[in-house]
Amino acid sequence: MIGLFATRRRLGLGFGVGLALLSAGCQGSMAPPENLQVAIATGAGNDAVVRSSLRQLSGQMVQEFMRVHPGTNLHLRFLEEHELVESVRSRASLGAGPDLMITRTAPLARLEREGLLRQSSLGSNQLAPFQIQFLNNFRQANRYRALPFLLQPGLACFDRRRLPKPPANLDDLVARAAEGVRLGLPLQADELLWTASGFNADRPLLQLFQDQVGTAQAKPSPAAAPTVERKALTAEQKANLLGWLNWLYQANIQPTLQFVDTSDELVQRLESRQFDWISCNATAIPRLKRALGANLGVSVLPAGNAGQPARPLARLLLIGFGRDSTPSQARLAESFALFVLNDFSQSNLIMKALGNMPVNQNVIVPVKDSPYLAAMETSLKSSTVPNFNLGVGLRQRTDPLRQLLKKNVYGEAKPQAVLAAMETLAGSSSSTPAQQR
Repeated sequence: MIGLFATRRRLGLGFGVGLALLSAGCQGSMAPPENLQVAIATGAGNDAVVRSSLRQLSGQMVQEFMRVHPGTNLHLRFLEEHELVESVRSRASLGAGPDLMITRTAPLARLEREGLLRQSSLGSNQLAPFQIQFLNNFRQANRYRALPFLLQPGLACFDRRRLPKPPANLDDLVARAAEGVRLGLPLQADELLWTASGFNADRPLLQLFQDQVGTAQAKPSPAAAPTVERKALTAEQKANLLGWLNWLYQANIQPTLQFVDTSDELVQRLESRQFDWISCNATAIPRLKRALGANLGVSVLPAGNAGQPARPLARLLLIGFGRDSTPSQARLAESFALFVLNDFSQSNLIMKALGNMPVNQNVIVPVKDSPYLAAMETSLKSSTVPNFNLGVGLRQRTDPLRQLLKKNVYGEAKPQAVLAAMETLAGSSSSTPAQQR
C-alpha cells in the first residue's frame, strides 16, 4: 500500500499538498490505514534555511514513528505562521481540520478561543516521565489545553571581526554605537521586551497587554514568569515604562543604532554585513553561520544597567489537538505527541535543529561542546515564557504597537503620549478600576 493515500474517515478531503509519508506496515493487513493530518507552522518570516531544516527533521520523526505504528499514514502540511489560523478555520468549517498542530503560542491561543482545539486526554501520569517544562501553564483541571514542544530563546548575534566583545549592558550598547559599531534592534514589542526589562518595564508592559479572552488560566508553573491581570498601571509602573520609551528615543539618536520593522530584516542585514550586532532569536543561528562562519558570535542579551539579566520573551512551540478527529485519530495524535516529547526525539531535535531547546528536562544539553547552546541555556534562565494569556497580547498587536514605537523612536510623539496611546490600545487606562477575570 506504499504510495497510496487512504480517504479520511470523517470526510473524503485531503489536507493539501504537504508531505505524505506512508507506512510500510500496511502490506500485511487488509485493514485500511489510519490517516493523521498534522499542520506545522514554519515561522513568521521568510527563512528558507529554517523551513528546510524543519521539513527534513519532521519527515525523519514521521518515518521513525510509523516504523513502530504500522498501518498509519501521517500527512504533514507546512504553513507560514500567518496562514495557519485561516487554514485551520477553513478546513474545520468542513469538519476536516487537522488532528494535530505545531505552532507558536499566539496562533494556538486564537484557535483555542475560537473552539477549534480540543483538550488533550493525556494525563499527568503519562506525561510525568518527560518532566516537561511549563506544562502546568496549559493545565485546566486534569486536562491540558496544549503541550509545550520546543523553546527558542532570545539572544544577541554579532560579527566578531567588527565586535570582538559584545555589549554587556544597555549603557554599553549605546556607547558602542557612539564608537561607530553598527547595531540593529526590532520595532516589535515582543522581540524588544528584553530592553524594557532593563528598566523593570517588561512586567507593566505584559500587564497592560495581558490577554484575558478565553478559558480561565490555570495556576502557572513556578519556573515561569508570573501571570498578571490587566489592570490600571501604578505611578511607579508608568515611570518605568516612560524611562524605557525615553531610552528608545535617546538610543535612536545614535546614527549607527538603527531600528527596523522586523527581526527577519535584522538577520538579513547582519547576514549582508550591514550590521555588526543585532538582537536575534536562536533559530537564526544556522542561517547566520552559513553567512558568517566562524566569525559569528552569539551571546546573551545586554543586562540592565543595574546588573539584572535581560528578560527576553522566549518563543515557545506548542502541540495542539484539533477538534475534528475521530476517537482513533485522537489517540494516534496523542501517541505522536508522546513520541516527539520523549528523550530520544527531544535530544535529536536540539542536535539537528540548532536554535531549539528541549522542554523535556531529562535531556542533557551539551553546553560545554557548543558556545551557542551555552548562551541559549543561560538566556532561558531569565526568559519570560509565554502562555495563552501572558505575552500573547504583544504578539497579536504587533502592527499597531510597531507604529506607536516608531512614533516614539523618531520623535513624532512624546513618550507620555505614546504610553497613553498604548493604554488606549490595550483597553485600559489609569482611571478605570482593575479588571477581574
